[in-house]
Amino acid sequence: MGAATELTGAATELMGAATKLMGAATELMGAATKLMGAATELMGAATKLMGVATELTGAPTELMGAATKLMGAYKYQNLVIKLRNITDINPRF
Repeated sequence: MGAATELTGAATELMGAATKLMGAATELMGAATKLMGAATELMGAATKLMGVATELTGAPTELMGAATKLMGAYKYQNLVIKLRNITDINPRF
């Protein structure tokens, strides 16, 4: 019976050690989960910043489009002035 008692004691100690390891693993998993949460939040912030950057990039593009339209209107106005000058010089037109 002494050997059986010793084996039971050894098994109990092993179970205790296994329980401690499981506790440590659970704590590590909790820490990993928190880190993953923080990483997700950082990714969200980065995504928002990318959206803002995209909007800021769009504004100069719109301004360039408006400037191009103004340039086209200016060229058209110059053409009209030239045509008026031609008709003033030569009324046959």
